[in-house]
Parts: sequence; structure tokens; C-alpha cells
Amino acid sequence: MARPLHLYVHVPFCERKCPYCHFYNLGHDDGREALYLDGIARETGRLREGGAFEGARLATLYWGGGTPSLLSDAGFERLADLVLGAAPAGESREWTMEVNPADATAERFARYRDRGVSRVSVGVQSFDDRRLAHLGRNHDAVAAGAAVRRACAAGFGDVSLDLIFNVALPADPAERRRAWARDLAEAFALPVTHVSLYGLTIEPGTSFHARTLGGERFTVSDPAYAAEYRAACRAARRAGFEHYEVSSFARVVEGRDRRARHNAATWSGTPYLGLGPAAHSFDGVRRWANVSSLMGWAEALATGGDPRAFTEMLSPDQRRLETLYLGLRTREGAPADHHLLAASPFLVNALVAQGLLAERGGRIACTESGFSVLDAILERIAREAPAPRLAC
Repeated sequence: MARPLHLYVHVPFCERKCPYCHFYNLGHDDGREALYLDGIARETGRLREGGAFEGARLATLYWGGGTPSLLSDAGFERLADLVLGAAPAGESREWTMEVNPADATAERFARYRDRGVSRVSVGVQSFDDRRLAHLGRNHDAVAAGAAVRRACAAGFGDVSLDLIFNVALPADPAERRRAWARDLAEAFALPVTHVSLYGLTIEPGTSFHARTLGGERFTVSDPAYAAEYRAACRAARRAGFEHYEVSSFARVVEGRDRRARHNAATWSGTPYLGLGPAAHSFDGVRRWANVSSLMGWAEALATGGDPRAFTEMLSPDQRRLETLYLGLRTREGAPADHHLLAASPFLVNALVAQGLLAERGGRIACTESGFSVLDAILERIAREAPAPRLAC
């Protein structure tokens, strides 16, 4: 029986670096694009020779970045040929592509649809021009809404958008709440099937992080964070969306939810394979990542070297903690007899009494309040039942 293949492709190009972004990316030009595509050709060839695609059917394909929509038309076609040729398509294959509103022309959407892209994820982030400028985005609110509508007009049945909350702008709390309410109203009024919600975090190495060292503040207080998160959950429910993962909401259409199947596979602990510089992979017991350098990755592949930055074999204790974390990220939760939950009955009961966890059908899941403090819940459980900690 064919095994499902979940393939992630990291396209590292961006027009400019957003001040909050800690993902690997660099500027785009024809030379870098050619170097990248030659590297993907070598990487897929090497993996094929090693048997990575043998007996597999491509179940989900996700192009992320960076900005995949920055690829030239010829580059898009070549990359599609390379990755679609890795394995035959599985039944109902899902192919997701991230799109920046600034690149979202009707012609591009038609090309993506005709080539087989089935789902687009539009990096809206906000519908407030002040917040977009603050976040360093290269589009405005009008372009954000227009991009989503063009995707729908192009015939995509699954359209997702991203929103960022926890942004300390405007400075006045009441005005900030109104700005967030407007973002939510705009997002859920659009004909989208999925919304992804991200709380702004200040990561080392970013421009925002450097500026925080000078005293600037970019995020809100913990209570305000929780209030914004709850407001998003309420808006999603009113719009008929299911809250199926800590940061993900899917519209329910004719009794069927429109979850992102690639991401859902990752959260279930299913193996996945990453291509491109900085891409991560997991085979069930090992995880590894490619080097975060286009030149270093491409040179290693061209010379027969190892393009990976690290490989990590997970211990049984690490795997147990990871499966708990992934389970608690989702609406379904984790089995109540999971080792770490069973080892912490008093803590679990206390978290249930506090309204942070709930027991349903032999499983323990986060409530919406629990989702907003998921990392803290996991840290408490890990301390109660000693095990090596993983970065979440």
C-alpha cells in the first residue's frame, strides 16, 4: 500500500525582510533563482536515489517561505515540474502556495490554478494601513482584500489568510481594541475558508528585537494578548468557523470542515520532508534541517556534501513530550492515558478545574483559555513528570 508523502518546499526569497520575521530569506534576482532551482533539482535527485520517494504518493505539498509568489513564471513552472515529479499524486492531493498580496495578480492566480495549486494562503497580516506599515509589509489594506477576492475569483475553493495580533499599535488601548476588531470583521467577512492567527513574538536576530534593546515596545501585556485571542475566537464562531488548532480556524461547509491538511498532518506527528535551504524534515524518529544559506545549501548539493545543518535523534522521552505538545495544539487533544498526563493526575485535574484543560471522550484537550497559555501548560506538565524539555 502506498504511503502518503507530505512535502514542504521552502522558497527563501522576499522583496524585503519584515522587522519581526526570523525565518531564513534573502532578496530575489534571476541568478539566485537559478541557483535555487538547480539546488532543488539536485536535492530531489539525491532523495530519489536514496529511496525517499519509493512507494509514496504525494498527499500534501506546501510551498512556503519567504515568498513563493516572487518566483518568475518560468521559475514557478520548473519548480512545479521538479517537486510534482517526486512521486505520483495521491487521491485528493492538497497543494498549498503562500502568496503575498503585493504579487497577487489575476494572471498569477490563473497560472497557479491551471498548474494544480488547490489552496492559496494570503499573507494579509492586517487590514489597517498603520499596522501594516509598522510591521514592514509591502502592501496596504486595499491590496490585502483585493488579493483574497482575486484568489476566489480565480476559482480557488480553499483560500486562507493570515492575521497578526499582539501588536502594540495604536498606543491607546481602546483604539487598539477597535483596530483589532476591525481586522477580525474584515477577515471573516471575506469569502475565505481558513484563517491563521499569529501572536507577534520578538525573536532574536530580528529588527524588532534590536529595537527592543533600545527600549521600544512592540507587543501588548499578557491580559491584552488573551483578550485579543478570545475576541478572535468569538469572531470565528460567529462566522461559522471551527477552531481546530491553537492558531487555526476552518470554515465548515455543508458539514465538512476546510482544514489545512498539510499542517494537520504535521500536528498529528506524521513524517514530512522538507526541500530547500532552512527546510525542516521529520521521519518519525529523527528530525533534521538544511543549512540556512542558499549558497551553502546549493554548494553542498553540487559537491556531494551534506546540506543539513543538524540531525537529531529523538529519545523516547523527547518523543513523548513532543506528541503531547502536538496533541494539545489541536481541538482533539491528546489521549488521557498519555504517559505525561497519566504521570501528573493532580496537575491535570487542577488545570481542568481552572478551565484551561477539558476531558472529552478519553482525551485531554485545551480550552480556548488553555490555548492562549499552551506553552505554560506544557512547561508545568514537563516539570511535574520530569523529561527532557523540547523547545516549542
